[in-house]
Amino acid sequence: MLHASAMRKPIAVLAATVLVVSSISSSVSQAATKNLIPITLPVKPVGTITFANIEQNISEVPAAGYKALQDVYAANAQPKIPLTVLMGPNTVNPSDAKVALGKIAKLWSGFRQPVSYHALVYNFKDKAWALKADAKVPVVVATGGVRGRASMSSVINQCSADNCGSANSGISDAKGSGYGQFQVSSGENGPYQLMGGVFGHEYTHSVQAAQFLGNANVNKPVSKEREKYGLDNSPSGLFQGVLPCWMSEGMANFNGTAVVAPTFDKYIEWRKDAPRSQQTPDFTDFSAKSIQNYLLTNKPPKCLPPAGIYLMGYTIGALVVEALSAIAGPQGAMAVVTLLGRGQNFEQAFKSVYGISWAEAAPILAKVVAAEYAATP
Repeated sequence: MLHASAMRKPIAVLAATVLVVSSISSSVSQAATKNLIPITLPVKPVGTITFANIEQNISEVPAAGYKALQDVYAANAQPKIPLTVLMGPNTVNPSDAKVALGKIAKLWSGFRQPVSYHALVYNFKDKAWALKADAKVPVVVATGGVRGRASMSSVINQCSADNCGSANSGISDAKGSGYGQFQVSSGENGPYQLMGGVFGHEYTHSVQAAQFLGNANVNKPVSKEREKYGLDNSPSGLFQGVLPCWMSEGMANFNGTAVVAPTFDKYIEWRKDAPRSQQTPDFTDFSAKSIQNYLLTNKPPKCLPPAGIYLMGYTIGALVVEALSAIAGPQGAMAVVTLLGRGQNFEQAFKSVYGISWAEAAPILAKVVAAEYAATP
């Protein structure tokens, strides 16, 4: 999804380096089969925090959520996914795309992932180069490129000399080819940029899309209602049309940052500013009642950009997903997406994964998040 924050570490100029990460691969022949869920459902608590006691243990949630994710990362095998990083000739990247993408792919090991992934990384000086490089990416050649608000022409127009920091990623074909576009602004030195959080964030969106590979609606004609909201029937368009916006961006922000943070202290360095990092006049009341209403009512397609409320997915959403990780680990959220791809609605999928109804869980999670906001005025 479009993301207004960027990136990376100086790694000189790789004009087009092909990098291969190592161990399980998806095959196109799997497209008609159910996408796998590598955990037993409903999930069990991974530690001492549960839905029943999380309100009494709010101060422990960040550490528990981070530890649960790192435990899964350490235990997982490294998937074997062909990865091509295309770096602009004038682009200096604050972090190593190869390392960050390898880490997030390992976190999601066992779930369906892209069969390959291209990352296009460029700054303002390299806009002309980026347009030419984009046109040669295999999935762009095969499909005509991403359309709508995430199209190259739309995204590159947002890149100015003063602000060139958008990013997006997804899957636009039935084969499962992942593609991410990453802009780099000068002077980016925050923890999110230096650790490579943007790569973890955006690749997670491609994994979310991969859960819809094999869905009967992939590449079917698009309704006027979906066109109205900029949605097509690619795997990316399908997941965006059913996954609540808070969960879409919350999964990407929490998991994408926590997996690249080498220590809990580094994670907290990013997290301390995260709750207030996005602001919109569409949402100014951070009480538990208001957050609960947001979680229960802001659904796609109406929550999608250009709706200002979409920004709350990066903040409220990340805190909710962190809490879910503290309770049951990071994989539960992706299992919800997988079940959506199989045809369940969100309420059914949430209950299938967490063993509690969304109507029961939302008020609990809203109180947890409201307490976080009260602590970070």
